Amino acid sequence: MPFATKTISAAMPGYDAIVIGSGYGGGVAACRLARMGFKVAVLEQGRHWRPGEFPTTAKARRAETRLTGRAPKLGDPAGLYYLSVGKGLTVFGASGLGGGSLINAGIALRPDLARLRKAGWPEAVIDDGLFLRGIGLAEEMLDVAPVPGPARFPKYAGMCRTAEASGRSALLPSMTITHTPGVNISGVKQNACEHCGDCWSGCNAGAKNTTGVTYVADAVSNGASVFCESRVQSIAKTARGWEVVVQDLSMPGASVRLEAPIVVLAAGTLGTNELLLKAQQRGLTLSDKLGQNFSANGDDLVVAGNLEVPVNAVATGFPSQRPAGGPPVGPHSMAMIDLGDEDGPVWVHDGTMLTMMAALAPLKEFLQLKVGTALQLLWQGVYGDRLSRAQLFYVVSHDDASGRLVLKNGSVVVEWPGYSAAPERLRAEQKVKSLIEAMGGEFNANPFAMTAFGGNRIIAHPLGGCGMGESVEHGVVAPDGRVFDPEKGPVGVHEGLYVCDGAAVPTAVGVSPLLTITALAERAMILASRQLGRTLDTDMQPLLPLRQAAM
Repeated sequence: MPFATKTISAAMPGYDAIVIGSGYGGGVAACRLARMGFKVAVLEQGRHWRPGEFPTTAKARRAETRLTGRAPKLGDPAGLYYLSVGKGLTVFGASGLGGGSLINAGIALRPDLARLRKAGWPEAVIDDGLFLRGIGLAEEMLDVAPVPGPARFPKYAGMCRTAEASGRSALLPSMTITHTPGVNISGVKQNACEHCGDCWSGCNAGAKNTTGVTYVADAVSNGASVFCESRVQSIAKTARGWEVVVQDLSMPGASVRLEAPIVVLAAGTLGTNELLLKAQQRGLTLSDKLGQNFSANGDDLVVAGNLEVPVNAVATGFPSQRPAGGPPVGPHSMAMIDLGDEDGPVWVHDGTMLTMMAALAPLKEFLQLKVGTALQLLWQGVYGDRLSRAQLFYVVSHDDASGRLVLKNGSVVVEWPGYSAAPERLRAEQKVKSLIEAMGGEFNANPFAMTAFGGNRIIAHPLGGCGMGESVEHGVVAPDGRVFDPEKGPVGVHEGLYVCDGAAVPTAVGVSPLLTITALAERAMILASRQLGRTLDTDMQPLLPLRQAAM
């Protein structure tokens, strides 16, 4: 069931609910509010990307990349990728129908509830059972499952060798990737994974179970309207609810004003914080905690080089850009190794290098005065023997969430100059270094942390800034997802204003956070249905036979 999107100029002046963003939080909110019978408008800054439309060349990817934060604002504001340059960290993210689900690895892991309790999450979230129910709903909607037949991929075999060298095992996490073609739970036809490794830059095969083809598609089936290239500039309280000012990126200079009694902020961690910080500047009463307790979820990446056996971990794209045959790459990430201990979690995930990243390898070697290696890389190319023996590892651990988000020149900026030196990150890096060296590989630290590449660590899991808390003294958002209003007392809230994305996550999660964010949004919508006196039907069974028949 393909569906059409609109530009904001076609919007009505008023809706029952406005959802800002279409990722793991916004997709859920749009779907569930529409199922409650509300007239819903979904506002997405980016475009509606379909299989076969994602950029595949370096030139096309550069054209879809914009810079924000401390950097000069460059690039198309509706472009697919963004790099928000902060002090100490740079956040990599996406704009488009589906948000971050368009370009992530799709690793769907359940969080450790005992760890979240110890980290100070609100007791209600841990104990009332609705978070666990939300996890179950998210797993159903996103059709999560491990990759089948992993032994056929050299990259998985490499993970097994790496794990065994340290007396561990390679584990297969659940993923949001379709491996058998058919009609999904929301009635959208999907193709099977082509094993090209390009999940990170957009799936041209149409195999990723993004929020666009699951939650948002279901929202549209239930009457929601989706407006792409619609950049929200501000939100403000009115006598009838909330006003949202939206810039039409398809018509430079044009903007519209919409009103609704319900507004869900799900513009991504940075976007949601930016909108609330601007609203606070204009007089909206919010918690003093706004912008604090920003977490990178312990993110890092390293490279294992000079492996004895090739792992073929450079993405080929779909259709394949590889000049000759060879074994399939597999999904961008398919396996993980648990290095955690009593001091906290440390997960190591395999990854694939985009051709853009692989093409930077000779430059990195030149900058380190390894001229012979650089020339060898240039001569062999990105699919040559040397890079076939290199493995990108993603590290997910924990941190103390001591980063800050501030407004500078109208844009949100990450300030965390001490992240690289944080003891939790250094501990995780040392564990991964020992793992790589134990299996005879060469450890290479995060290449983007080099001064020549900007000096910042690039992360993909920004969390917090509007974290949940038991009261306004401890958080920005109540345990039910509504935004605290200090004028109404310690637990008073702004009626109708919700935060349903990574911004509400109060600490590092300790695993890849997509399932946690989705489940928190599901929980918030279950509670919203009770607060608003609406019936919320989450039974998707009528569509399941369609997928089974198509298989």
